[in-house]
Amino acid sequence: MNANSIFQTETAPHDVSQALNDRQKTVLREVCDAFISTGIPVGSRTLSKSSRLLCSPATIRNEMADLELMGYLFSPHTSAGRIPTEKGYKFYVNFLIEFERISQLEEALIGKLACISRETHLRQQDILKSAVQYACQQTKLAGVLLAPQQEQSNLSSIRLFRILENKAMLVTVDACGNINDQVVTIPVETTDDVLEKLSILLNAQLCHQAYQHYEQNFIENTRQILSRYNNLLSQLVKQVQRAANDPDTNAIFMEGFLNFFDQPEFNEPEKLKQMVCLLDQKENLLQLLAKSLESKQEIVVNIGSDSGLAIKDMSFVTARYRGPNSTFGKIGLIGPLRMDYSRVVATLARLSNTLSQLLMGDKSFFE
Repeated sequence: MNANSIFQTETAPHDVSQALNDRQKTVLREVCDAFISTGIPVGSRTLSKSSRLLCSPATIRNEMADLELMGYLFSPHTSAGRIPTEKGYKFYVNFLIEFERISQLEEALIGKLACISRETHLRQQDILKSAVQYACQQTKLAGVLLAPQQEQSNLSSIRLFRILENKAMLVTVDACGNINDQVVTIPVETTDDVLEKLSILLNAQLCHQAYQHYEQNFIENTRQILSRYNNLLSQLVKQVQRAANDPDTNAIFMEGFLNFFDQPEFNEPEKLKQMVCLLDQKENLLQLLAKSLESKQEIVVNIGSDSGLAIKDMSFVTARYRGPNSTFGKIGLIGPLRMDYSRVVATLARLSNTLSQLLMGDKSFFE
C-alpha cells in the first residue's frame, strides 16, 4: 500500500528517499521492524540471522554505523545494539513501511460494533466511546476522540452591546448561521458609541466586509478610539478567535492511558510523571485534535517533535471521520515512537470509515 495515498506525515520531499542506498534502506527497515516488535536494541549479529540481506554481520554493522552517522539510528549504551531515531522513524514511515490489512477477526469485530449500534440504537456518544475503546484494545495504546465538529465557517456578523456598566455581550454569527455569545469585560468609561464603532471595526476586519464610505471625522474619531481602546480591541479579537476555534471540552473522549504502564519506555519514574501530566492536559489534546481537522488528509502521522505533545519521544496518529450534518471528527492514538505504525494506520483507517458510515446513517452498511 502506498503510504502517501492515505496519510501525510511532516513534509518529506521525494528526493529524501534517495538519501540511502537499497541496502541501507533494508537495514533501517529491519531495525525498525525488530525494535517495534521487541523493544530491545538491535545488534548486527541478531539482524544478520533474520535479515533478507545475504551479507555478513560485519557488513551489516558497517551499514548500521553509517546510518548512525547520518542520524537515522543511535546506540543507547556503549557496545549495545541500535534503535531508530525520530529521523529514522520518519524515513521508515514515509518510504519503507509495508502497511497491513487488519485481520478477518478484526473486521468481524468492527462489523459487530456496527451491528450492535444499529440494533440497540446506541446514542452517538456511545458509538464514539465504543470506537475509541476498541482502538485502544487492538493497539495497546492510548486513544483520544474528538466528537463531530462543524468545519470552520467565515464570520458573517459581529455585534457588541452593553449589558452592565463594565460588561458587554459579544455575539458572532458565521456563514452557516451558528451563533456564539460571550460576556466580555470592558472599561467602565466605554460609551455605547465606542462599542458601536468597535463593532464596525471588528466586522470590517474579521468578516471581510468592505466599508467604503467612512466620513473623515468618523475616521479621525476611530483613530482616537484605537489609540485609547487598543487593549480592549485586542481582547475582543482574541475572544472572537476563541469562539471560532474552541470546541466544547465535553467533545473529547480519552481511553487506554493505563496501557502506557505496559510499555518499557515508561518504566522510568520521570516518564510516568510526564504521562500523569498529559492526562491533566485534556484541553491541550482537544486543541490538537481540533486544529488537525484543518487537514483534509484521511490519516495524519505526527512523529516525535511533530506530535504537538508535551512529552518527548511520542507519536500521535489521527484519522478523520464524517459525522451528521456536514460535521467532522478525529480519532487518534498516542504512543511511543516505537508504536506499530502499520497496525495503527490500518486500524484507524478501517475504524474511521466505520464511524463515518454509522454516524451518517448508511443503512446498507454491514447488511
